[in-house]
Amino acid sequence: MKKLFLTILIYMIMTCSAVWAQNAIYFYNRGLESSMVNKRIHYFSKALQLNPNLVEAYEKRALNYYFQQRFDNAIQDYTKVIELKPTGAEAYRMRGLAQLKKGDLDGAIDNFDRAIQLDPQPASSYGYRGEAYRLKGLTQEAMRDSTKAIQLRGDERTTARAYRTRAEVYRELGEYELSDADFRRYVELDPRFYLFRYFANTASLEAIHRIGLIGIIAISFLTIFKVALPVPRKSDED
Repeated sequence: MKKLFLTILIYMIMTCSAVWAQNAIYFYNRGLESSMVNKRIHYFSKALQLNPNLVEAYEKRALNYYFQQRFDNAIQDYTKVIELKPTGAEAYRMRGLAQLKKGDLDGAIDNFDRAIQLDPQPASSYGYRGEAYRLKGLTQEAMRDSTKAIQLRGDERTTARAYRTRAEVYRELGEYELSDADFRRYVELDPRFYLFRYFANTASLEAIHRIGLIGIIAISFLTIFKVALPVPRKSDED
């Protein structure tokens, strides 16, 4: 009788566990399908209530927290990811990036160090660490890492960021020609600066800093669209 009772109890526990796991996956998938950030976070949270070890849900929720600029929440979730999957470089890289956004430069550098130890190939780890070094005033380390990121030939945005960091380092060192050359490469590679490229071909980094982003947009708009805008006729001016 005792044996039968234990068998039934074990079966019920296993059945309930399987149902909870299925429910967790259900909410996780709902999160993947949702188009709204808050809904995604809600569903990933529901999945984690049912299965606290579902590492994919922590990863997805952390990324959504990051894009909402809720960096403390993102750091907390990436820390959980690292506990569950300690050999994954991406969680260290993303936790470092969230710390970099918060201004915790030492914490960011420590995480980028660990990401590079686990996977030395992604250019982004070097690029982000180089920017953290630059912000700390460690110019030689920033130069080394940004150059390494450029050499590794990551995606265009990653390479563009590395050129931007190195341009800033060159500028701080008084190497203005090298700074301008790197800044132009940054603008050429970063797709967000498509409309600014004409201006960047003739402007220096110093000029960009003086004019500011609004000035660049205004100059780019006038440069790109001046052909399309009709020249006012005398009758139009009356």
